[in-house]
Amino acid sequence: MVVLGVDIGIRVCGYCVCKVKNLDINLIKEGEIEPPKKYLLPQKINFIFENLEKEFNEYNPAAIIVEKLYSHYRHPTTLGILAQVRGAIALLSFRKSVEFFEYSPTRARKSFLGKGNVNSEQVKKMAENVMGKEIKSTHTADAFSLVVAFSHAQKVQNLLAR
Repeated sequence: MVVLGVDIGIRVCGYCVCKVKNLDINLIKEGEIEPPKKYLLPQKINFIFENLEKEFNEYNPAAIIVEKLYSHYRHPTTLGILAQVRGAIALLSFRKSVEFFEYSPTRARKSFLGKGNVNSEQVKKMAENVMGKEIKSTHTADAFSLVVAFSHAQKVQNLLAR
């Protein structure tokens, strides 16, 4: 199964396309979408949507995986902006008729590193160790950790279905 993992962001939106079979994950492509700074919010959201749609059309994933949103109480505006980006990704999932999964950052990191309270640099180092190659950024590493959480959840679901 090919899946698309997305680390939601308005300045930088990281993604990875992976082939998942049980707990085996093969990275097909990783990348970042960076809307121009001069763009207004609707233009940035559209830019992210169109770029993810291109990746979707090229790789035809069976699922899209994103982070559940969390924002510090001191930054409620950030949550509102990220929710709009997440909405655009959910719309892409709906339009392409693929499943939409979301995992908390803590769950994704715990699936990947065994601890949920680690930073993005630690996630990146672990992704590099697992893949045996350099990962582009912490954004794509976070997207990869979401795919790992998805593969673990799918494995459990398959075991329970037996």
